[in-house]
Amino acid sequence: MYLTLFIIVCVYLGIILCTKKRIGITLVGSGLLLMTGKLTHCFEPAEAFKAFPSEIIILIITLTLFTNIFEHMGFINFIAYQFLQLTRRKKALIIIFMSLLVYFISLFMNNLTVVLFFSSIALYMTLEYDLPVIPLLVSIIIGSNIGGAPLPWADTPAVVLTLYSDFTLVDFLDKLFLPCLVYAIGLALYTFIWYKRLAPRKRESPFAKKPHVDWKKSRKFLFLFLIYIVAISIGPFVNISIAYISLFFAGILLCLDRKDEMRILNELPILDSIVFFITLFLIGGVLQSSGILSTASAYIIGLSKNNVYFIELSILFIAFLTATFLSAGPAAATLLPICKVLDPLIPSKLVYAALALGILCGSSMLPWSATGGPIMLSQTREFIDKKLRGPKARHIHVAPEKVEEIKKIFSLKSYLAFSIPFSFLMLLLSGIYVVSYIFLISFGRD
Repeated sequence: MYLTLFIIVCVYLGIILCTKKRIGITLVGSGLLLMTGKLTHCFEPAEAFKAFPSEIIILIITLTLFTNIFEHMGFINFIAYQFLQLTRRKKALIIIFMSLLVYFISLFMNNLTVVLFFSSIALYMTLEYDLPVIPLLVSIIIGSNIGGAPLPWADTPAVVLTLYSDFTLVDFLDKLFLPCLVYAIGLALYTFIWYKRLAPRKRESPFAKKPHVDWKKSRKFLFLFLIYIVAISIGPFVNISIAYISLFFAGILLCLDRKDEMRILNELPILDSIVFFITLFLIGGVLQSSGILSTASAYIIGLSKNNVYFIELSILFIAFLTATFLSAGPAAATLLPICKVLDPLIPSKLVYAALALGILCGSSMLPWSATGGPIMLSQTREFIDKKLRGPKARHIHVAPEKVEEIKKIFSLKSYLAFSIPFSFLMLLLSGIYVVSYIFLISFGRD
């Protein structure tokens, strides 16, 4: 167990210290972990592969196919134009309402879809409006995390919680919706403060032409996309895998599009994200199958001596740490069995609320803690390579310093400077919230 833990710690230190080689480091680490398990028999490697994210990979591919088609048809630019009209093209309103819009849409759509849509929009806006890159892009990731938490269909941890516990829609609305709404509003204000500090003094009047959209061709794809979103939202609740649904709709999409299938698939800029997801989920599977997380959780909870307040805060903190380093989906799957055991000790199913809020806070910490983070990085890299350096670059005149500013999203130091303070603020408020909720319930009973 100690050797496994040592390798995992080295992998995460490598990711943090050498972000440019994070995929190679995670591949080496996951392969070494699986060979160590086989040779030392400290855990069964086959158990780790149960965490293999096949559903999420297929979901990402299908969503990217839709996003790619919508971008070629000008629909994403049309959304951006409508958003600019709504904000009256004022920079401050763009910064404030972007994270709120992402939060609101993430309530009803999978946050992967939202990040795919809005990352391209945000990148164009940073150029046309000379907006600071880090606050705008990172707030989209955090906003999608917040929007994915308070409803049972919006994000992977919420779906896991709904399917494998008795935490119902009423519980989501009663225990999670209000704090998440507060966090969304707080994120908008926090992003605005960063904008005021980083925005350039010289502010030219922005411009945006109304894009042309071929609605006759787009209508069938939009209708198909709407049905797909509804299907993947309902599917898990009727025991139909989102992978099955995604395969079906991806096939229809490829049949409807007149482009060559290989050309469409080769244009998808998501291979790096997929490889990174696979290795992170495998490392999460190793932690689970080796018993490291269960041992650590039992030890921490044992220190609470059955005090409900300490147990609730322990779950919140463990979920925070696990989601930070494992990503939100594996964290939910790993900690849910522990929460089921502790549920009878905590009133009103609040142990699951602590789990959800802890995962929300942790998934907002690092670029790879949430599913949307690697997707955002992948979309940004494609934007730089194809839009600013590729054949279409001649249509976009960008100062070299602006390109360097966009590249700051790949700098872990720049990313953490924005994400860590807000994530810890959410963690602090979540702790106060769950403790206050238990106190009010106990006071009411007395």
